Amino acid sequence: MRDTAPDLIFTGGPVLTMDPARPRAEALAVSGGKIRAVGDRARVTALRGPRTEVVDLAGRALLPGFVEAHGHPVMMALAVAPPAVDVRPFTVPAGADVEARIRAAVAAAPGTPVCAYGIDPLLQRDLRLPTRRSLDALSPDAPLVVVANSGHAAWANTAALRAARITRDTPDPAGARFLRDADGEPTGEAHEGGAVEALLWVVAGDRLEPANLAAALDWAYAEHARAGITTAADMATEPSFVPALRAAAARPGAALRVRSYLIGTPELAADPGRRFPGHAPARELFGVSGMKLWADGTAWQGTIATSFPFLDSAATRAMEALRCSHTPMNHTPEELAGLVAAFTAQGYPMACHVHGDITFEAVLDAYARAEAADPGRLRAMRPRMEHCGAVTPAQYRRAAGLGATVSLFMDHIRWWGDVLADDLFGAEVAARWMAVRSAWDAGHRVSLHNDGICSPTDPLASVATALTRRTPASGRVHGTAERLTLDEALRAVTANPAWQLHLDGEIGMLRPGMRADLAVLARDPYTVPPELLPDEAAVTATYLGGRPTWSR
Repeated sequence: MRDTAPDLIFTGGPVLTMDPARPRAEALAVSGGKIRAVGDRARVTALRGPRTEVVDLAGRALLPGFVEAHGHPVMMALAVAPPAVDVRPFTVPAGADVEARIRAAVAAAPGTPVCAYGIDPLLQRDLRLPTRRSLDALSPDAPLVVVANSGHAAWANTAALRAARITRDTPDPAGARFLRDADGEPTGEAHEGGAVEALLWVVAGDRLEPANLAAALDWAYAEHARAGITTAADMATEPSFVPALRAAAARPGAALRVRSYLIGTPELAADPGRRFPGHAPARELFGVSGMKLWADGTAWQGTIATSFPFLDSAATRAMEALRCSHTPMNHTPEELAGLVAAFTAQGYPMACHVHGDITFEAVLDAYARAEAADPGRLRAMRPRMEHCGAVTPAQYRRAAGLGATVSLFMDHIRWWGDVLADDLFGAEVAARWMAVRSAWDAGHRVSLHNDGICSPTDPLASVATALTRRTPASGRVHGTAERLTLDEALRAVTANPAWQLHLDGEIGMLRPGMRADLAVLARDPYTVPPELLPDEAAVTATYLGGRPTWSR
């Protein structure tokens, strides 16, 4: 007789389902990678067979696997997977140590291209910003590129500019720019996607070799599993990397489900034969979910369009050279609307990186024009806005009326809350930066994210910050009126991002028939002080489709 007993049964701790119909349960059973039963302990354990593995949670909590709504697993693989030179402020807090680490990397591999990722003068206060001349002194012959932690700026030495074939005559990529001196010569500094990427490729080196790229992707996926993440959006996939992502999904033991948003270029928008392939079901560990545009840059580089000014501070005076010379938006409103219209006509769901409130309005106008051209089409695609730093309550309401959805980068408050208040905009703006309560109350199915390598990958840190609005380094709180409840914040890293990725009904909740994507926490998060969630309720195990991918 065929054995129909479950493969796994979890019991002995709270099961937090994210299902409004049954928020809590005592046990959960898994069969064939899917949830078979959720309910009281006696009923679920009665399904046990001789081959069923019973997991005693011993008081730990079982939740849906976290969904990273806006991640960058490919960039994580390329920029910070070992043996990369990781100089992010979370890794190297002091600016003096940044230069020492870069110098050591160059000395360890003479003649080899080097990329150092993650400088941030707003957090690494003693950091000296690189120049073409200073990088030439460190590496006179081999390419050397240093990338900002935000990913929106990079600095190159002469050898890197030469390898990238960037000269005074090189045109700026769409939505990006190479900075030039008074004589028109490139300074080595690049702003925004296409320009930064042009420098990155010349120092990627053997990391792009298929075997090395495969190993780096596996490392990045394992880092997500360590944080309890079972699904991540790759929010800037260069189309040439799609085969490597498909191969990673096909490898036995793959630790992550990935959904890619392709980098939306004018060339792709003009391709008459391009069509969205459709949303892949959750059983497929790779799929394409849409197109990504950068409407503006980042406050950290002074490249966002806001209705309010930057403060006159030492930090903003230092970044004067980093401000966009023409406009803080990466595209004119007409260019933005044209790209949105083209990709929507191709069937691609849209995601737009946007921080400034003026830029957000331009994105809303572009979405409204696309919706008016074909009523109902855009709304069905669940168009997204990413990060949303300076967005107002009225703008959130307008976005909700268009059927758009938002994903907020709460780590801006966790890591840079004091910077926003003291150095960039003032306390009033910091209190409404990442206005997650306003977004929620406007009717959005809000998601929270860590933005790949721009902050440590940890959904529980996002949850804690949404609850407290606290910057842990100082203990200061920025904007108590914009807090979420724990119920809401947990949905924002599980069910809501699953919906944004068109995977609702398959992941994000613990219901019979859904994929058994699971995260085990050390404690019930409802029993832990909010600010202690990342430590006291840390992830202890992760399962993808009922298969263990990480355990502590």
